[in-house]
Amino acid sequence: MVKELAVAVALGVLNTALVMLSIAGNAGGSSFGTALQTLIFWILSLVPLFVSGLGFGLRSALISILSSVLVAAIAINPSFALAYAVISGAPVILLVRQALLWRETDGVKYWYPADYLMIWWAGICVGLTLLAMGLLQWDDALRQGLIDGFDQMLVQMTEIQGVAPALTGAEFVMLMPQFLGPLWGVFILLSGCLAQGVLVRFNRNLRPTPELTKMALPNWLALAFIGATVLSVLLDATVPLLGALVITLEILFFLQGMAVIHVVSHRWNGRPFILGAIYVATVMMLWLVLIIAILGLMENWVGFRRRFAAPPRQEED
Repeated sequence: MVKELAVAVALGVLNTALVMLSIAGNAGGSSFGTALQTLIFWILSLVPLFVSGLGFGLRSALISILSSVLVAAIAINPSFALAYAVISGAPVILLVRQALLWRETDGVKYWYPADYLMIWWAGICVGLTLLAMGLLQWDDALRQGLIDGFDQMLVQMTEIQGVAPALTGAEFVMLMPQFLGPLWGVFILLSGCLAQGVLVRFNRNLRPTPELTKMALPNWLALAFIGATVLSVLLDATVPLLGALVITLEILFFLQGMAVIHVVSHRWNGRPFILGAIYVATVMMLWLVLIIAILGLMENWVGFRRRFAAPPRQEED
């Protein structure tokens, strides 16, 4: 018990240390290298919290988060610590709790499925968007500071490129929440995957890693994706919450599309090279993400994995 408590506290302190490194890196300048460093530390900062939860249980995750909040309140400031607990601690607790759910039937243990976990993750993204919208509406000084900053940046871009921007600073700030929620959600997802990978490497994981190839999103979610996309195109006014919903669901069906590609590609020659090329292409050409998301959407009615699955002896975990 004492050892587990010490580990949980240490992981919480490590979380805060990585957050502070991220803040320090962000204060060091505005170069691409500095921004990349900040991004990496932000993602890594959540890994200790997931390691605590997925490796030692929900109680351990709670202790780690409380330790992190306490240290952050002392080292940074109480307001930041509270905000970090809401946007980072709460999502980690929710996902860890759901991930560790299981039931046993005829001696076989069934863990909470990956597709249900991803639906909870989507809800977190929407919730984070609502928080960002509420913060911008509530804090006039923060909103005006962001508007002034973006207006100045847009003026500089106009002077450099000689082209007038399509958006004003106020319009840009109004759009921010629809990207912030899903973006932070992606950071949370990446951190959870990294933590599970570390735990599996050292045989400390409490549950098996969910299989991407078995991810099956429900039809109602596919209909919600179609409806939200159509509505966002038809509406003249920008609705950040609707935009965040479309982006989040696009990410979900992109993952299901990748699951389809992984299953179907078992029949292809040179499979590792092809999969690697697809991953690189999605980073370099973002429009390809939409194509794969459409493939994932079609999977709900066409069933590519069922039709083109490899024989059992060729399947991989």
